[in-house]
Amino acid sequence: MVPLSSEKLKLGKIGFLNVVPIYYPLETGIISHPFNIVSGTPACLNRLMAAGHLDLSVVSSIEYARHPERYFILPDLSISCRGAVKSVLLLSRVPVEQLDSRTITVTTQSHTSVALLRILLAQRYGIRAELRPGRMPDHLEAEHLPLAFLAIGDEALQLNGQGIFPFSMDLGEVWHTWTGLPFVFALWVIQKNAAEKLNGSLRTALEILCAAKAWGRNHLDRVCRAASEKGVLTFEALQDYYQCLDYDLCQNEQTGLNLFFRFLEQMEEIPRVPVLEIASPLACVA
Repeated sequence: MVPLSSEKLKLGKIGFLNVVPIYYPLETGIISHPFNIVSGTPACLNRLMAAGHLDLSVVSSIEYARHPERYFILPDLSISCRGAVKSVLLLSRVPVEQLDSRTITVTTQSHTSVALLRILLAQRYGIRAELRPGRMPDHLEAEHLPLAFLAIGDEALQLNGQGIFPFSMDLGEVWHTWTGLPFVFALWVIQKNAAEKLNGSLRTALEILCAAKAWGRNHLDRVCRAASEKGVLTFEALQDYYQCLDYDLCQNEQTGLNLFFRFLEQMEEIPRVPVLEIASPLACVA
């Protein structure tokens, strides 16, 4: 395990638009913080946390489910949705019902979204398909496209906007319609040994992250202006996108998370449903 830095806490950040409302006030100095921010894909951050190279990070929900002994969950922080999420999409050249016994190419950037797709195909649609890791081809002409592709993050937003696939299934929307519950794609977690070393400083770190979430929520126009500079979505499209995302981890989100974990256990992706160990009872201010 890499020792906890005596100067800066290593904080993981997904390099997608979905976390800009929380990280923008930190990275611009609007809210001062004790973090050294490390950016990467969800799968990359999972690996860094598993290896102990980050002290705390946003990680895929499935990473916590697979290794609950390593982490505490930070309170009232998640990347979740209560309906369409817009950035986790199964894009296809045929209707989903025609994908039975076919091959679906899935992103290598996310573990949770791949597991969710497997659950929805099998449990919601009764479809058995081969999920094969891969990437979109450089040439997006029809003859080069996979039959179906699971895209996440900024890539999903871009591909959906290009309209090259005639069929699009929003995994967050399907989950919510099916279960009536939010879906939690990612959690903020802290290494248990880091939490123990921080002692009283943990509360300060939690308060800073909650303050960043509150600032982003209350200044969405400014967040959208900054995010639009990435060239993925327009200011107006970003306003719509961020309305689809939720960053809380209240009782409904925890219920949805536990249901997801039960499906993972049934599919033998995890040995048992983990207890949600929250790092602190600190109440974040919305």
